Amino acid sequence: MKKRLTLGIGLLIFGLHFPHFAYEPDAVENAELTAVKDQLSPLIEEDQLALWNLYQQARDLQPFSQDEKTAYYLEHLRDYLLTKLQTRKERAKFESQEARKTFLENYQASGLALADPLAENCLGWYPTLDSMSFAYDLPTALTLAVWFRESNCGYYLPKNGDGPFQITTKDYGTGPINRSIFETTVEDFLIFAKRKIARYNGKNPDTPILLSYKDFNYADLYKFAGLYNGLSGGTVYGAIGPAAPKYFFEKMPGSFEQGKRNGLFPQFLRVLERELRQ
Repeated sequence: MKKRLTLGIGLLIFGLHFPHFAYEPDAVENAELTAVKDQLSPLIEEDQLALWNLYQQARDLQPFSQDEKTAYYLEHLRDYLLTKLQTRKERAKFESQEARKTFLENYQASGLALADPLAENCLGWYPTLDSMSFAYDLPTALTLAVWFRESNCGYYLPKNGDGPFQITTKDYGTGPINRSIFETTVEDFLIFAKRKIARYNGKNPDTPILLSYKDFNYADLYKFAGLYNGLSGGTVYGAIGPAAPKYFFEKMPGSFEQGKRNGLFPQFLRVLERELRQ
């Protein structure tokens, strides 16, 4: 179940951003705003998901603003929360930079030799996918790679109703999509993925899957491909892998090098390569 936090602290019930405010808060109002941030601080101190949810709420309340004061408060809080989110993400990227470089170097020849470049439509939503992957503590490259494999990074609702991440237990409908629906599908994927991993780890405590925003490895990415796309042998125990190896290996040297599009692993590496170049 999605963790919900409410921004309805004090007078923050409705609010939104206008391009420019003539509103200038006085000392008392600035003190009120500081007090609100002080109330939020313990909720987000060690909880990245709470931070994302609060930022998302502040951002999404903006269209309903009815007065300049509330609008000013929400705009200020939105920017305050976003700054914290960005700062924490950048720190995590910095701390894991050398490990990510080494990982990419180790698979440069085998993983990227034949891989297609990243398509532009996979990059437009990168900031959102990055923030949400950080909040749920999964590799951003994995989120983008699954999105690519399931719908070619499609920003639409496929005809089967399973959404851009093709979660068969969901029914999103079909046709156009908007930011709210898309973020819901991303969140559903991240929750679904975490549950798949938790189930595997519960059955295999000695060989758990260890994937996080900062940490990943080849073996666990391969296991995840099986959990997500279908297990070889239909069992969740032991050295699992995908029933359709092409899902993971396509466009890598070997049996699947003539594939039409990047498998999960080459696409993961392409995203990682792009992140390290930023």
